[in-house]
Amino acid sequence: MSRSPKNIFEKHPRLSLILFVLIAFIVLDFLAGLIFIGQDINAFRAPHFYYHHTLLPNQKIQTTWDAEHYYTFITNSMGFRDSEKRKVPLTSDNKRILLIGDSHTEGVGVEFEDSFAGIMRDSLKQQNVELLNAAAVSYSPRLYYLKVKYLIEEGGMDFDKLIVCIDISDIQNELAYENFEPGHPTFIKQFAFKLNKFFNNNSFVYHSIRKLLKQREIDDFYKKAERTDENPKTDLYSGFFDEFHDSELLRNREFHNIGLWYLDREVFEKWGRQGLIKEKWHMAKLAELCREKFIGLTIVVYPWPVQIVAGDLESIQVQFWQRFSKEYKTGFVNLFPAFFEGAPEVNVVEKYYIPGDVHFNEKGHELVARKLLENL
Repeated sequence: MSRSPKNIFEKHPRLSLILFVLIAFIVLDFLAGLIFIGQDINAFRAPHFYYHHTLLPNQKIQTTWDAEHYYTFITNSMGFRDSEKRKVPLTSDNKRILLIGDSHTEGVGVEFEDSFAGIMRDSLKQQNVELLNAAAVSYSPRLYYLKVKYLIEEGGMDFDKLIVCIDISDIQNELAYENFEPGHPTFIKQFAFKLNKFFNNNSFVYHSIRKLLKQREIDDFYKKAERTDENPKTDLYSGFFDEFHDSELLRNREFHNIGLWYLDREVFEKWGRQGLIKEKWHMAKLAELCREKFIGLTIVVYPWPVQIVAGDLESIQVQFWQRFSKEYKTGFVNLFPAFFEGAPEVNVVEKYYIPGDVHFNEKGHELVARKLLENL
């Protein structure tokens, strides 16, 4: 007489085998992930539904800008770069200044304490004034406006003064973000983002597939732009051009030499003027928002090395935003003269900028902090 199956595994042997293999695969996959998934140097960066991209809150990671020099990157509870993970309240009894800009203001390549935001924060703290840095790589006036609007109206954040550091490269970013439309995420999209992040950080198979797909996107960008100088910063920028589909412009070398747009009138008329028009539109909306909320607005401009070497003290960048500040009655700080003072042009570049880069080194950040504090 045959014995009847006693449990579910005996009743369904094939299903049991499949279940066992699946569990074993998941366990081995996550163990492999624990061992082989390295730290992503840009894990603190993420897309944002309303203002394109952001910094994740409460992160601490070692990152690099040039694949050679590493520095610590920390964000607070607001997703702002900071010296430590800390809870930042939405309101404060003290006077509060919000700083926003792009990679120069974020402080790529240097520790937060050595960035002009960090230096200013430490100095202003002694006067019971709080400074917060809402900047991120590759921001521009459209994202300045959207992020500040979101922080105030959706996030409930309160501050007294806004300092906007407008970079020379912002005119190109305005063109790149032209097709981006701010929206509001559904529960499903938020859940999908968190699920994607979890598996990317823990599943070796999922991580490997994502890495392969991302590398294809990066390779495609280099191919479209006809570039061979692969590095972490260009890899990062490739993601910011994901909605910019003008392959003819991406292949154009002049289009990527943004600093020269201001020096060559013909090139400026091709792209620069269009970018400035878009910048003015979004900065005007930001100025109006600040007036409505009784927030003081100050605009800051500074040079790239190419402007210093060319002796372009009265740059289009300076003239345009000086006129804008008068028209919209905002504060204006011109840092061009500070970088033109003293030593010959090339020595100034070596003194204040990261070698072979357009971003400030520690001395450059110190100079910017000192001049801004003087104007405050």
